Amino acid sequence: MTTLADLSANVYKAGPTWDHTTYQYYIQLKYGDKSWEVAKRFSEFDTLLQSLVSNRFGGLPKLPAKTLLGSPMDQAAIDARKEQLRILLQDLLLRPDTRTCAAMRQFLDVPGHVEEEIRQIQPTPLRSFEDPRFGVSGICVAPDAHLVMVTHEDSTHLSRLGRVWSVVEPDELGALHLWARNGDTSWKRSFSQTYGIKVRSLCWEPETRQIFVGLEDGKIEVFQLKPGEVKPEATVALELHHKSPVTHLSVSSRRLLSVGFDTAMRVIDVRTRELRCGGRLLKRLRSEMDHLTSCHLDDANDRALIGTSGGDVFILDISQNPPNFLHTVEMGTKPVSDMALTQENLLVAHSDCIAALTLAPRGEESSITRLGNYRVKHLHESEVSILSVAAAVQRDLVFGGYSDGSIAVWSMRATEAVLVLQGHQCDVTRLVWVEDPPWGPVLYSGGGDGKVTTWNLNGSAEDFASWAPASAANLFDRSFSALGPQDNDPALSAFEPSFDSVPARLGGYSDPFTLGESRRVNPQALKTEDSDSDNELVDAFH
Repeated sequence: MTTLADLSANVYKAGPTWDHTTYQYYIQLKYGDKSWEVAKRFSEFDTLLQSLVSNRFGGLPKLPAKTLLGSPMDQAAIDARKEQLRILLQDLLLRPDTRTCAAMRQFLDVPGHVEEEIRQIQPTPLRSFEDPRFGVSGICVAPDAHLVMVTHEDSTHLSRLGRVWSVVEPDELGALHLWARNGDTSWKRSFSQTYGIKVRSLCWEPETRQIFVGLEDGKIEVFQLKPGEVKPEATVALELHHKSPVTHLSVSSRRLLSVGFDTAMRVIDVRTRELRCGGRLLKRLRSEMDHLTSCHLDDANDRALIGTSGGDVFILDISQNPPNFLHTVEMGTKPVSDMALTQENLLVAHSDCIAALTLAPRGEESSITRLGNYRVKHLHESEVSILSVAAAVQRDLVFGGYSDGSIAVWSMRATEAVLVLQGHQCDVTRLVWVEDPPWGPVLYSGGGDGKVTTWNLNGSAEDFASWAPASAANLFDRSFSALGPQDNDPALSAFEPSFDSVPARLGGYSDPFTLGESRRVNPQALKTEDSDSDNELVDAFH
């Protein structure tokens, strides 16, 4: 069966228009046993890109620069522009989302020559929860509790200056919101709490039904949610980070891992809320200016994975106090923004890419190697950074959120993005994948625009197949299995998004929402003068 992945296209010549006022570029196309030709002006390529931008497509190649005196007329300039437009067209056809969209098919006159129905795979937004005063700092999705939990923080540079012009009052810098799903599938906000400080992180533990909220003053507020209720009760505030911001939280059914701007990591028992182990990692950091940015609790292996602003991932044994330092994985010089585990790999978001690392067994951490990098071709670290990562293991998909509001999707086995959309106006700070019905399969994204948006991904593995011209087959067929362990390889780059805030206006969609002996903590031991030692918590237990 012929598919759109079998389409071949080439900008093979340029010639003057009938009135000789400009040039047009001739595109030769072939699809199965059918072939045809279209001629397009430079301005029509520009119109195509603008149409893609207005429909939330990202990862779009940039149009060649326009000349000051109109269309180029010398042959060398015309040939150069023809080659640039050929590369632009191939970039658009390479990705399944732009290849199958209506604007691209109309541009190439596909409907006039191909009768087969072509399925569009761009994600469609199902709904949004919004607090326009703040950016999103955390998302937890709890289908069993019928809740979506969201934390917000004021991310403007004027958050402490009073902001006469801002809609945010000086004493409102953060918030916690719970959105509850009613029996009629409608949604309402069931709980809200506003803070005079930033709310930096959030996690949900379903077995004990506890919500942990990390604050800018170093405290972790704990809320208890009773069965059948949608309004939690505040129970305790844990002071663990010396009045420094709690930068990230990760939880399991046994333990909570927190990291803070004070370079300290803490592990507490989620039931007794007693401190189990911890310490400061200042001496492990590359610079005194570095801090801890992210963490992931590998509870099954008694390990804590901690990312730093200097580009390192620390791996610690947390089965004892003080924790035992196991290994450092050097990612580069840019901050480690987020981490996620799959069945086979550790995914690390840093700089402008997501690195896939081997997931070594306990005791073999020194054998961890980098398999490859997921990138978007024209999203360079000089312009953007990647802020969040999530994985749909059962679908072999990886998701990445960028500082300019774009969301990229990759197949786990290939380095090229299969689609990029502009999900938010800026800063995709959190991504959460929900696989199981009745809520899934959907992707939740949180942005600096204050919105949490639910995205419906309706493509199959066949829909996500990438296209490449025969001359570039070796370049585009880059998989982790073929690449093997490697360092940061710039040849793995793929695409550049353009962005717009115009809502998607695609076709209809279905709604997936249809349905041992404890040791006590001495608090004073945590409030003594700061120490650089990894063993600072020894005196905290008695």
